[in-house]
Formats: sequence, structure tokens, C-alpha cells
Amino acid sequence: MTTARRPTPGSAMLHPVTVAAVALLILNDHVFKAQWPSWWTGKLSDVAGLAMFPLLLQGLWEHLTARGGTDFQPSRAVLHACVLLTGLCFSAIQVSALAGDGWRWGLGLLQWPARAAWAHVMDAPWHPRVLPVAHVADAEDLLALPALWVAMKVGGQRCAPRATLAAPA
Repeated sequence: MTTARRPTPGSAMLHPVTVAAVALLILNDHVFKAQWPSWWTGKLSDVAGLAMFPLLLQGLWEHLTARGGTDFQPSRAVLHACVLLTGLCFSAIQVSALAGDGWRWGLGLLQWPARAAWAHVMDAPWHPRVLPVAHVADAEDLLALPALWVAMKVGGQRCAPRATLAAPA
């Protein structure tokens, strides 16, 4: 008899499907796109990112709000909000130049600390600037939105079972 492990804040990021999505995203962005640039490698990153990003948001929320007690239980409402937010933001950056520029510069800003640390380790005589990442708005990327279902499935497994209504007698 096996006992189910109690979820901990952010534990959805350790689910094998989530870990595989993160690995695929990194491998695709840094190897596959360079070796085999195509429509497929572009969509592969979108699918992997949409499968894992809501769970990353959920995990961040859980860590920020967990009180360290043993009564932690993931919230289905938080999961739904993270999936919805991810879908809306992803859609916006694919169809709006302004949202796309916000994404490019925001992600560039998030990458800056790692670039600055690397420059420090390499003893570079300069400090790196914040640089926007490359992004091509493409409405066809919206075809990847069903990948959000993966995040719903993985995240939903951690939430308490939904209450079911008893059949009338």
C-alpha cells in the first residue's frame, strides 16, 4: 500500500511532466532551434512553456503565501488564475506589438543578473546592459494554447478533490 505524498508549496514544478517541459524548453531554445530551425521548433517552445509556466506562477504564489504550517493545500482557484493569466499574456504578446515589446524587455531584465554575474566571474571590465530578448509576434503561436491543459491536469492533481453533489434520494 502506497501513501500519497502531501503537496508542498511549489511541488508541481517537481512533477516529471513539468521537469520534462522545462528540459524541453531549454533544449529546444538552445540546441534544436539552432540545429533545425523550423515552424516546429518555434511551436515546441510555446507548448513546453505553456505547459510549465502556470505551475511556476502557482509555485511562486504558494511560496509567498505559505505560512510554514502542515495544513498547506494547493488552491484550485490559484491554479485557474495562473493558467488564465498565462494564456492571456501569451496571447497578448503574439498579437500586440506593445505587449511583445514589454515581454522582450521584461525577460531581458530578468536575464540581466545572470549576465552581470557571468561578466563578474569572467572579470570583464564592463557591466552588461539590459538587452531585450528576440521575439517574433506570430498569431499562429496561439495554436499552442491547448498546452495549458497540461498545467491544469498536473496542478489539479495536487488540489483537494472537488466536492461532488450527492444524488437525490
